[in-house]
Amino acid sequence: MKNVDVIEKVLSEYLDRKSFDEYRKLLSEDKQTRRKRVSSINSASSKQLKQKLSLTSEYNSYIEFLITFAKRKLTDLKFVELLLFLGEISTKKGELDSAISLFKNLISFAKKKSKFINVAAYSMMALGEIYSRQADWTNSRNFIRKAKKIFQEQNEYEGMAKCENLLGTIYGDKGDLKNAQKHFEFGLGFLNPQKDKVIYGMLEVNLGILNNILQNYDEAYNYYQRGLIIFEKENNLRILAEITGNIGVLHLHKGEYNLALKSFDKSFKFAQKADVLNPMCVALLNKALIYTKLKDYPLANVFADKAMEIAYKINDRLSIADIYKIKGIIERYLGNYALAENHFQTSIRINTELENSLNLAETNYEIGLLYKDMRKPKEARKHLNSALTKFKQLNMNEMVKKVTNDIFKSK
Repeated sequence: MKNVDVIEKVLSEYLDRKSFDEYRKLLSEDKQTRRKRVSSINSASSKQLKQKLSLTSEYNSYIEFLITFAKRKLTDLKFVELLLFLGEISTKKGELDSAISLFKNLISFAKKKSKFINVAAYSMMALGEIYSRQADWTNSRNFIRKAKKIFQEQNEYEGMAKCENLLGTIYGDKGDLKNAQKHFEFGLGFLNPQKDKVIYGMLEVNLGILNNILQNYDEAYNYYQRGLIIFEKENNLRILAEITGNIGVLHLHKGEYNLALKSFDKSFKFAQKADVLNPMCVALLNKALIYTKLKDYPLANVFADKAMEIAYKINDRLSIADIYKIKGIIERYLGNYALAENHFQTSIRINTELENSLNLAETNYEIGLLYKDMRKPKEARKHLNSALTKFKQLNMNEMVKKVTNDIFKSK
């Protein structure tokens, strides 16, 4: 497993030669034991044991084995550092069950020792971020607020700013742009732009995303460019993947499809180099959307399916809902109305569960257009009016005009 190779390279720096050799020997023996065949076994049981599983099961088993071994061999400080590394790499690789388990382990360990209280706070914040990616808003907010409370007690301003950034992201993902902006701007207030460049840059990029949604494209572009300057100097490939993806979305919204495709290709390359899945998923789903605009529906479908594969791997429910919307658009253009309706309704159901106002508005608009094509004016007006209400709440004036025009035409 590629992930394990990366971990073992770092692990060799934590353990002395003797301990590292002992660890490798034990791991090898464990694998050999699990590979041993059982002689007397019936056909049905044999087939069950041959069932192919994803590498996630093997990875989780490996991590559990490693933690037990490392806890006996390392000092408290080295053990904490290793768990933080394992949690971060598991998050990056999309092994979220392992990441959650690792950060919970860290919280439990750190809470018992006052000198590691900040480690507990950062672990809570990491859990908040993981749960926000899965659109588990309750768990996400609970962990972020617990982390923020510890950071406040410690006068840890960077940690407080990161918590505000995450809370702003949650409100943004739910379509509550006003509260998202409040949290981002509040987070900036904790920081010195010269000393805290990285987190300051992240908050500015998120303000760029809000301005992009509100179609303030010049302001959004300026925020993105300032972020690029910071993160190019830092050589932070993960965030560069996210920023170039955001610039791609900006070009997409403006109808500049060739520029958008170039930005998404850049984003995907950065994400590959950083070996992070989320920006890859975003790049692919947006390329699928662009190819629907260019009327290349087979290619759009291929990109949508690949994006869906990644989205399910990392349990990115927001992206899953978005992809179902895109697949609905594809099927509508192909004239497969029943399938398009099913895809749109799936997107609406997931977005309703996730309380995502923006995606709900967009999907209601698309299904309204579908019902117009199907000559169902009553259903069309119902969904278009629902989209109109939400776009008004989001202050998206251009979309308000567009939907109003479609409602007028459907009468």
